[in-house]
Amino acid sequence: MIEIEYYLVDVFTSLKDGGNQLAVFIDYENNVSDKNMLNIAKELNFPEITFIKKNHSNEKFDVRIFTPEYEVPFAGHPSLGTAFIISKYLLPKPKENLTLNLKHSEVIINLSSIDQLDESDFIMKQAQPEFISTYKHQEITNGLGIDFNALNKQKPIEEISTGLPYIIIPIISLEKMNQIKIDSQKAIEFLIQNKKHKTNSITGLTTSLFFVTEETFEKQNNFNSRMFCIENEQLIEDAATGSQMAVFLHIY
Repeated sequence: MIEIEYYLVDVFTSLKDGGNQLAVFIDYENNVSDKNMLNIAKELNFPEITFIKKNHSNEKFDVRIFTPEYEVPFAGHPSLGTAFIISKYLLPKPKENLTLNLKHSEVIINLSSIDQLDESDFIMKQAQPEFISTYKHQEITNGLGIDFNALNKQKPIEEISTGLPYIIIPIISLEKMNQIKIDSQKAIEFLIQNKKHKTNSITGLTTSLFFVTEETFEKQNNFNSRMFCIENEQLIEDAATGSQMAVFLHIY
């Protein structure tokens, strides 16, 4: 039996057991096959897990990312969490810049304070956005069962990707944001009809749904958001995400 070192980390939180879970596996010897990486992801059932497959002289690291459903070419919180584990446990001394070589592209992570790693900001430079599709507001209302009056008509509804595709849906208020309820089957049918489901999309990925409003719970925040994705043919809400943040800012 092969033993492999791994770490558990919570991303996007200041509290233990908060934020978004991540498991980071160290597999420099490439002992874990594609099939087994996916099996481990299914067994843990975290939103994503990562495998660090190669260390290039402590400067660049080959990383693969898996959900319980399939391998993804990029994801935000796994990239940041993996960079933290590399900096804290795998390097003799943290570096100001790390490069992760992912399936989609290279991602550069900048650290604001290598001397106080636990307090440092990890700042991710994502790939250039790809603008894929634009939707009429009525299409979203009809397709997802969203209240037409909940939509912010001053903002476009667009599908954008920096490695993972999202439909960015601006919402008019926090009250309307909290009222959002989407039926799994209706969401799947909408994605299939628009060729955004893994069974018929060009990328083989299922596009996720990202809702955002400029009303917030806390005064110091600028946006409130919710993200829904299809996983094993069920619609789930992600606790906290990173890959869509660079995406939706292109609208705002």
